[in-house]
Amino acid sequence: MIRNIPPTDRILVVDDEASIRNLFEEIGNEAGYTVYTAAGAEEGLALLEQNDINVIFLDLKLFGMNGIELCRRIRSEKPLAIIYAMTGWSGLYEVEECREAGFDDFFKKPVSADFITRRVEDAFEKISRWTDRGF
Repeated sequence: MIRNIPPTDRILVVDDEASIRNLFEEIGNEAGYTVYTAAGAEEGLALLEQNDINVIFLDLKLFGMNGIELCRRIRSEKPLAIIYAMTGWSGLYEVEECREAGFDDFFKKPVSADFITRRVEDAFEKISRWTDRGF
C-alpha cells in the first residue's frame, strides 16, 4: 500500500465545466489551499502524477474516461485519498456504482461555497486523523 497522506493543502477538481473548476479554484485559493483543475480524466491523472494530492472532486460525466472509471484508477494508486463524486443528475444505480468504485461521498451540482468548504475541511480533518494514527 502506498503511504501518501500529507501534504494537506492540495485539492484536485476534474470537471468539464469551466464554471465549476473556477468556483472550486476561487473558494480553495481564498481558504489557503492549492487547487489544481482539469477538464478531463487524462489531464487529471497527469496532475496526480506530478503532485501529491489527497482531496479530489470528480465529475461523473467526463469525455473519454468517466468519473467512475477515473475514481477506480485513482483509488488503486492512492487508497487513502478522499474522493468525492459530483454530478448534475443521478439515479440510485449511479450512487451504488459510485460506492463500489471507491468514492467517499456523492453530491449533486450545483453546490454552494459553504458546501464545498465543509467538504474540503472534512476531508483534511479525516486525513489528519489517519496521519495521527500512523496510517
